[in-house]
Amino acid sequence: MVLALEAERVRRWGPIERLACHSLYTAALAEPAERDALRAHSGGLELERIGLWSDEPPPPEPDPAHPDTEWLERACERAIARHRGRAPRPAVFLDRDGTLVVERGYLSDPDDIELLPGVAQSLRRLQAAGYPVVVVSNQSGVGRGLFPESRVHDAMARLRMGLRARGVELEAVYFCPHRPDAGCACRKPGIALLERAADDLQLALRRSAMVGDKLLDVQTGHHAGALGLLVRTGYGRSEEQQIGGEANGPKPDAVCDDLPAAVEWILERGEAGEA
Repeated sequence: MVLALEAERVRRWGPIERLACHSLYTAALAEPAERDALRAHSGGLELERIGLWSDEPPPPEPDPAHPDTEWLERACERAIARHRGRAPRPAVFLDRDGTLVVERGYLSDPDDIELLPGVAQSLRRLQAAGYPVVVVSNQSGVGRGLFPESRVHDAMARLRMGLRARGVELEAVYFCPHRPDAGCACRKPGIALLERAADDLQLALRRSAMVGDKLLDVQTGHHAGALGLLVRTGYGRSEEQQIGGEANGPKPDAVCDDLPAAVEWILERGEAGEA
């Protein structure tokens, strides 16, 4: 179901209307001015489910970096997942920087996207085994004012296209643009993005795995009831030194040299793709 949204109408929504918008299989379209107003006063509305209504004819080749392209892909992913009508599937959630691509520190230039060795091949193995592959990334550079959100879309589109050229199709990409002190639920180790992916794509979080180069990725997996794996690429080696430093600190289910090794560990367990 697609809704045409107006900011003034959304402001008048009560709890029931907001719950329905969050719970039902819906997407929304808004004119540019209305979307700006919704961004300023969203009231908790999931803005990534709102696309721009445009009177312009569609371009012959849509820009994969445009936020509306990402919105359309997300809507299609939800529709396909729900149409399958199958039981929730286990998935592999992956951090981006330092896990899939070389760690640059607040990466914002698409030209800086460089896959780590063996990443594409290992992701093909996951897909062949039946794992949906979902990227979940903290991008606080947006909230810190270092670069606009559009640059994150540009970089994510470059990642999608680079993997697509190597035979890998990401199931979805989610990111949190907020500062660490924003108090949001979507920044890892919060699990809002994993829960949203589970709802969008019909995923079984408790049979899934989260892989990243930071202990907060491990925490994210554990908070969602999933496995949490640490890789030694990116910040992984320094993060590994912190394991056991706190009595209640995160303890990875496995520490692997890199993503290919983590994928091998996951596949040896033989749990994914069975649903």
